[in-house]
Amino acid sequence: MEFLEKLIILVVLFLGVTIGTAAIIGVYTKTVREQDKIDNNSIILENINLFDWI
Repeated sequence: MEFLEKLIILVVLFLGVTIGTAAIIGVYTKTVREQDKIDNNSIILENINLFDWI
């Protein structure tokens, strides 16, 4: 019974960490997309300048 309890705890912790990480990534990508809508032209210009230096 102890093994099953440890296994269940590990599965619950793993799912919690996975869902938490997915939520953080989702919030981050949402804020980045909102910033991209505002600064779309400047981001394109920065990318062109980076490629010119190579």
